[in-house]
Order: sequence, then C-alpha cells, then structure tokens
Amino acid sequence: MSKRSRRAIALVTGAVVMTGAGVAGFRIFDKPEKAVASDGPDPAQTVEIVRTDLSQARDLEGQLGYGAGQTVKSHAEGTITWLPKVGAAVEQGGVLFRVDDKPVVLFYGSTPLFRTIGKPQTPPVGIPGNPPSTPGSPPPPGSPSSPPPKDKPIEGPDVRVVKQNLTALGFLPKTTTDKLTSATIKAIKKWQESLDLEQTGVIDPTSVVVLPGAVRVDSVKAALGDPAAAEILGVTATDKVVTLPVDADSTQGISTGAKVKLTLPNGKATTGTIRSVGTDATPPPSDGSPADGGKKAQVTALITLDHQAASTGVDSGPVTVTVPGASRKGVLVVPIAALLALREGGYAVQVVTGSTSALVGVKTGMFADGNVEITGAGLQAGQKVVTTS
Repeated sequence: MSKRSRRAIALVTGAVVMTGAGVAGFRIFDKPEKAVASDGPDPAQTVEIVRTDLSQARDLEGQLGYGAGQTVKSHAEGTITWLPKVGAAVEQGGVLFRVDDKPVVLFYGSTPLFRTIGKPQTPPVGIPGNPPSTPGSPPPPGSPSSPPPKDKPIEGPDVRVVKQNLTALGFLPKTTTDKLTSATIKAIKKWQESLDLEQTGVIDPTSVVVLPGAVRVDSVKAALGDPAAAEILGVTATDKVVTLPVDADSTQGISTGAKVKLTLPNGKATTGTIRSVGTDATPPPSDGSPADGGKKAQVTALITLDHQAASTGVDSGPVTVTVPGASRKGVLVVPIAALLALREGGYAVQVVTGSTSALVGVKTGMFADGNVEITGAGLQAGQKVVTTS
C-alpha cells in the first residue's frame, strides 16, 4: 500500500472514531445494519461504486535526446583540412574528418587500432659482416645461402576489427580468424583504392577511428587549419533515446528489457524498451530552494524508442514515460476515502439506499490512483457510498 493510501485511510479512521460509539463499535454481520434516516449523509458526500480496471502503472517525466556523447580525438600528425557539419550522421566506412586531405574513417568495434596493420617486413638477407660458417655447420641466418625466414602474420583483436569491417564493407569474405592474411592485405588495398588512397596494403592506426556504431556529430571542437593531434568532434548515437531519472528507492517496474509507453514532445504516443538502468545513485539537480531538502538520490534509466519515426521533427524535449505495474480487470472500485476503518479490524463502506444507509464489511484489493478495489456482500456497481471527500 502506498503512503498516499495509508494517509487517506488514517484520515478516514480519525473521522470514524469521532463519529461516535455507534460506528466505532460496529461489527460485520451477514446482513447490512440499517441506520436511521436522520443519520444519512449529505448526498453531495456520496459517490457511486463503479466496475472498472485498476492499474499501478506510473507516469514519470523523462527527456528526449541522443543520449550521452563522447569526444573523438586524433593522434595524426598534420593539419585538419575538412570537418563535417553539426547534425551529420556518419556510418561504418564513412569519413569523420580529413588530415592533410586524407580521410580518417569510422570503423565499428570495441578495440582501437594500436599498431600498424599490414604485411610485416621481411629481414634483409646477405648482410655484410655475417660470421662465416664453419665446415659442416648450417649457414648462419641471413646469409645468402640460408633460406629466407618465413613471415609470421600478426594477429589480435585489432586485426579482428579490421577484418570485420572490411567484411561488412564488402571487401573481404567472412572469416573467423584474427590473423592478418594475404587475403586481408588484398582487401585492404581494395578498400584504399575506394578512398582514392595509395594501395599500400597497410593501415596506419591514425587513419581509422573505432567506435561502437554509427554516430551523429553533436559538436565540432576543431577548426580548419588546426593541428590534427587534438580533440576533433563531439559525437552521439544516431538514434534518439529517452533519459529517465527515477528515485533510487522507487524503481519498481523499471528493469532492463521492460516495455514502457511514451508520450513524445510532438504529442505522438509510442512505445519504448528500457535498455539500461544505472546502479550509481546521484543527488538530483538543485535549484537552491527549500524543497531541495526533500529530494531523493536518483538513478538513470535509458529507454530506446521502438519506432524512431514517431519522433520525427523533434530532437529534444520532455517525455511522459508510463511504467507498467500490476493491474486488475473489471473490479468494484471506490475512492480510498470511502473506506471506514473499524476498531475491531477490517474495513467497511457506508451504503446509501434512498433515505437509509447501512454499513457493509468489505475486503480490500488493489490500491491505485486514490482508489481501492473492494468486495463485500451484496455490493454492486451503481450503489452509492459515503466518502469523506
């Protein structure tokens, strides 16, 4: 039961105790006990019992946007010669910016390139000054008569990133290894040709930026002519999301994978899926007012829109998030203020029939939105009951 429900019942309890011993000492019988007409309530203080649905779903306030951003940095030597516009979307294989008129390309992945990816250099052979071989001994490595050493292909997660992106871009057949092969080098050359670059078969790590997915340019931090080794862009995801702050002690129904209803700033209704729920509670924003003392620490949930098209025309703004909760279908419902708490325990409602009224014992069910589900002998929709408000 919510605090609001308990407060309402407490108020009603006080009202019942002050009514007198006739109500306070009431016992629940199989048949309603009739009251004299003069004891009947003011008609303006009655409400009808209704048969309806109850739900403990909650409406919370979120914010539409593109989610948290990140900064794209460059470690290349040279000069910035081209930058994208704010709002531009860059997908896998697209150009993020140019250094000395050479493209810096977006690859998808989780491991940045930390070394040059290409065919390893073969050590030179026939180096003057190698010690002569003794009779019967094999020629020393590197001598003209010794076989050239075999190239050992490099391998690792950064190579895997290159191969996965070349596959996704159509330059390399799908592969399950993370080794640099001759097929990989051939694919690198094809990729370089598509960018009008020299076909070296070698990728410099400063020519590629590895990010989890497509990005939207949120800000441009550098200017044309600036040194390239600096912060270049601020980027976000390309899909809009809803950020939902929620009190850390009130996260019922808010869990990863849960479906929610959304009312967007443009008035359109759609649905969303909770992608993540933070575990680090932080103080809520403060405006310096005395009410700040009553605010609670909050965690943040991130919600993806199931239909991005629903947000067309608006990039940011407040969103009403309806979080699901338990529900009851087709039950008898009265306002919580209609409940009478009995001294011997339990609750009753005072049913008004014409000029008379009777107390009927009830069993309560779900509480939601100031109403309560009730069951009791002879109760039905349309009957009037006394309420304190």
